[in-house]
Amino acid sequence: MPSPPKKFCLFVPYQALILALLVPCIVFSQSKSRLDSLETAFEQETNDSLQVIKAIDLSRYLHRKEQDEDKEYRYAERAVEKALQLNDTIMYAKALDNLGLLHRYHQYYNEAIDLHIKAFQLVEHKDVPPILKMIFANNAGVAARYNQKYDTAISYYMKALKLAETENNIKNIAISNNGIGNTLSNMPKRQDEAINYFNRSLQAEKQLNDSLGIAMNYLSIGDYYIDKEAYATAREYLGELLKLNTKRNDPFGLAITYEYMGLAFLKQGKDLQKATLYFNKALDRFKELNNRHRQAGILSYLGNVELQKNNLVQAETYYRESLALSKTLNQHSLIIQNSFKLSEIFEQENNPKQALQYYKQGKIYEDSIKLTEQNVRIEGLTRKYNLEQKENHIQLLEKDKELQQTELAKQKQELERRRSVTVLLGIGFFLLLIIFFLQYRNMRLKKKNQERIQKEEKEKMNAIYERNLAQAEILVTRLRINPHFLFNSLNAITYLIQSDQNEKAIKYLVIFSRYTRMVLETSKKHVIPIEEELKLTEYYLKLEENRFKKDFTFRITVADNEEVDDKDMGIPPLLLQPFIENAIWHGLLPSKNEVKTLHISCSPTSTGIQISIDDNGVGRKAQKEQPYKKHNSMGIEIIEQRIDLYNKSHAETIAYKIIDKKAEDGSPLGTRVVLTLVQAPVKEYAMEV
Repeated sequence: MPSPPKKFCLFVPYQALILALLVPCIVFSQSKSRLDSLETAFEQETNDSLQVIKAIDLSRYLHRKEQDEDKEYRYAERAVEKALQLNDTIMYAKALDNLGLLHRYHQYYNEAIDLHIKAFQLVEHKDVPPILKMIFANNAGVAARYNQKYDTAISYYMKALKLAETENNIKNIAISNNGIGNTLSNMPKRQDEAINYFNRSLQAEKQLNDSLGIAMNYLSIGDYYIDKEAYATAREYLGELLKLNTKRNDPFGLAITYEYMGLAFLKQGKDLQKATLYFNKALDRFKELNNRHRQAGILSYLGNVELQKNNLVQAETYYRESLALSKTLNQHSLIIQNSFKLSEIFEQENNPKQALQYYKQGKIYEDSIKLTEQNVRIEGLTRKYNLEQKENHIQLLEKDKELQQTELAKQKQELERRRSVTVLLGIGFFLLLIIFFLQYRNMRLKKKNQERIQKEEKEKMNAIYERNLAQAEILVTRLRINPHFLFNSLNAITYLIQSDQNEKAIKYLVIFSRYTRMVLETSKKHVIPIEEELKLTEYYLKLEENRFKKDFTFRITVADNEEVDDKDMGIPPLLLQPFIENAIWHGLLPSKNEVKTLHISCSPTSTGIQISIDDNGVGRKAQKEQPYKKHNSMGIEIIEQRIDLYNKSHAETIAYKIIDKKAEDGSPLGTRVVLTLVQAPVKEYAMEV
């Protein structure tokens, strides 16, 4: 999926994750309470129209505060379904537009375009508040621009602009003109037209005295002149932007201004010292704001400056810093850019091995982006199909309702006719009427019995389905992280804060955030690289070590990383954690040894990779006497199911064995778990002579 064009800038710092981890517990409780109250209000709402509005509000609140994508979409889609059932055009258009916004926020631009356009078309010729039409049209323009469908973007921005001018809505005149300018500036041979629209937007924002809107247009105009290589003019507008952001005391705006000042000098290529100066100013402010995404980009720019100066060593340092940071943030485009730049540097330094390594890394991430785009398109088509199915279902229900009403009218007419005939025939046909009534009653009873049987069969099938679904959910739940581990980790960190051990608390908060982020990122993957699995394991052990106050020690060793990487093998995510959890809980913690150690090693073999989990705990014989033996067996059973599923669906295979370590006198010395990952055999082809 293409990223938004560079012309679009939001003056909003991206610090939500860090703040969410560092705020006090009371704020978390208030946020949770707010979400609970919104969900309760939605469920208890009896007015259908208000229920649609509350579902929309809930989806937006979840996106802003919780960032739970599944729940966001669930409430947004419920709003669409309820609006369809109401047959309320305005409500339906609002619900579609809201669903489109969620798609756009998650970069599903194709789906967002269709939903915004449909919302606009529903109200385009209706007597509705014009502001709704402007919003829907502008949203369609933004989504189309992000997806580089510039003709569609211009079309809907123009519709919004025409409506805004008719209504003399200055704010939307500014928004539409800015959108048109940003779209034209990305279209070959039409960039020159963009400046007129930027100036119109700027005048409208000045008329409103909206400092943020003025700042955005100064930035757009400055960037326009950078692209036109009119660097002096660009710096004039950026200078005005700097004054305005200084007056507004906007830290993020100042950082963006310094960044674009640096870009102007970098692209001009004449005064690279000033480029470095401005980039460093921007970097310092982004560090103060803890905006790591922007820091990664600035470091890459600094690498470009040093590369232009032919300072290869300094350029390599900046690119490496940017690459490391972009990897932690999973910024694929920046990872690719830095990898190719490092490959270029090593090629100039006559180091072909390193050059090839970084080139391969860049290509791997390029391929992963393509695969992600395919998955996004498939998911988008699925959502679109589901929405169309719901619309068709509602239409069929309406048609069925009309048919039922027609049939009911016919039945009433038939009854009236029979009643008239009965009156005319009188007593002579009384007996015949009784016979007919009895037959009719028997028919109705027969029909009710058939309906009851069908209903019982349907309920039976539903019960079987729900039982199977429950079993599946239980299995999936057991494959996830133990929630007690998360809560206990947070409690341990809370204790550090309460005992004024702030540095330790921050350290483990960072580890905790990285661990949870990696779990979320790998939760939808079938396999992950062994390096990522070992990193997850390291984070988990550090959290457990903190929790148990270093009651045990651990070390992770990897024999020759390059040899392990060359195996190019994957492993199901979180496969090692149950073994490690058993080693800690049932091996080390019950042990009375003075030194309790856990050693995890990863080494290549002739056929693949071997991972060993070794502890000096009480051993399995003592574990059998523990009360949670049944829990362990369920964990082993789930692991075996995952390994069996992996072996059936992959050419590679995984096997494991558990070794009971014993002394010469037979006393237990601990337990060793050995997992063996075997590569698929390479097919050899004989050449015919």
